[in-house]
Amino acid sequence: MNGMLPALVCGLLWSVMWSVYIFLILKFYPFSMLHEYPKDIQAAAAIEKPTAAQEQAAKRFGAVGGLIIFGVLLAFGLLRFHSEQTSFLQVLKYIFLIAMTWNAVDLLVMDWLIVCTVTPKWIVLKGTEGCRGYHDYFFHFKGFLLGCVYTAIMALLFSGIDYAVLRLLIWK
Repeated sequence: MNGMLPALVCGLLWSVMWSVYIFLILKFYPFSMLHEYPKDIQAAAAIEKPTAAQEQAAKRFGAVGGLIIFGVLLAFGLLRFHSEQTSFLQVLKYIFLIAMTWNAVDLLVMDWLIVCTVTPKWIVLKGTEGCRGYHDYFFHFKGFLLGCVYTAIMALLFSGIDYAVLRLLIWK
């Protein structure tokens, strides 16, 4: 448990970052998240076609937000292991636990609690009031399972980067 606690704390911090990022996208660029909603919501959504400027702003926000979020994930691994030579497997387990914490928080808090159970007005897209997709727990569970695959791939990639930086630049 001793090695897991720092990863869980980082995972919760990373989950807060992701949650804020997604909230901001939903608030300012909901058109860019429409594909993440169930089909009935996508069909009923009365979202105006974004202007070229809005699309550019959404892309810039997504790029900057993504760089920050994934930069923090890299930093978590580097900060944790900078003074302790360890194996690639240890770095992988650490990064995987952080990323999987977010995947679980996304399912349990963001999707099942906020979207499916509470369904606050800021989640409901214009024209989709009353759509059954907002209460489709299985839709979100399938997303979680897909997220498990993405999490494993992402953890391999980011652990590899962290481990290479640690071995080549820090542990010399």
